[in-house]
Amino acid sequence: MGKSCFEQWLWDMAYTEVKHYHGNNGIFSAEEYRLECKEKGQSQSFSGVGAQHQNARAERAIQTIMFMAHSFMVHSSLHWTDQGSDDILLWPFAVKHAVWIYNRVPNCQSGLTLLELLTKSKADHRDLLCAHVWGCPAIVLEPQLQNNKKLPKWNRHAQVGQFLGYSDEHLSLVANVHHLSTGYVSPQFHVVFDDLFETVVCNGDNDAVINSICDGLFERN
Repeated sequence: MGKSCFEQWLWDMAYTEVKHYHGNNGIFSAEEYRLECKEKGQSQSFSGVGAQHQNARAERAIQTIMFMAHSFMVHSSLHWTDQGSDDILLWPFAVKHAVWIYNRVPNCQSGLTLLELLTKSKADHRDLLCAHVWGCPAIVLEPQLQNNKKLPKWNRHAQVGQFLGYSDEHLSLVANVHHLSTGYVSPQFHVVFDDLFETVVCNGDNDAVINSICDGLFERN
């Protein structure tokens, strides 16, 4: 049986070695890095000082990611007007989530993602189907209930946090959730996401609105 175009490409890539690197000055011109390239028979070239445009492909990728992260924060701050979601401390989380998406979106010409190019394996894009809006409300189950323990009937069973992307240190899609009161960020698995920001109200009557839409929100998730 003949190979598909993708399988043939993977076969070719498996036996292709990097022969040349082009980068900006700085860490790429460090002696240790240059010796490593020399030992592997890989040549190097550099952009001129102050001429980052000579490394256009990498610079464009960085620009795209920065624009994405900026859009995440602006979109979130327009909804969380009373929670300080435009806090500059959240910027690294926005950038990391932008990179997460950028690596998983197929190229419009090749149809391949950057992760497919790196791992030489075809993706099912399941992660993108499970993606959520950065900065959206994340309703987290109380720890006692997560551990199969009971809470008094009238106690709150969940807390509202803010979704800041996915953890790099955990299996599956474990969300980083920003605690709105303490400012801490923790990895959480038992989470329902409000991608439409329906639970965010700025008139001080959040509890009444949350109670009225919770049933539909949990059904959609």
